Amino acid sequence: MDIKSERWSIRVTPAEDTIVRRVLRDAGMSLNEYVVRCAVAAATNDLADRRVFTLSVEAWDELQKVLDRPAAANPRISKLLEQPSVLDAG
Repeated sequence: MDIKSERWSIRVTPAEDTIVRRVLRDAGMSLNEYVVRCAVAAATNDLADRRVFTLSVEAWDELQKVLDRPAAANPRISKLLEQPSVLDAG
């Protein structure tokens, strides 16, 4: 188990405090547990959503070659796409 050694200090408006404390009361959680859980979840999502990445010139050239190749026919995929989807059902 990691030892908690870092400290955060944040300021909120009275309205923000009221909303969060209402959730804490209903959930039976401490402010610390709630803030850390929500902040870590949001940070994890933000990291997963990053869309910028860097490649070497060689890797970029290879990626471009792969993307420029003509699409290969795949009869199994074609057959699958011809069938109605569960989203098509009324």
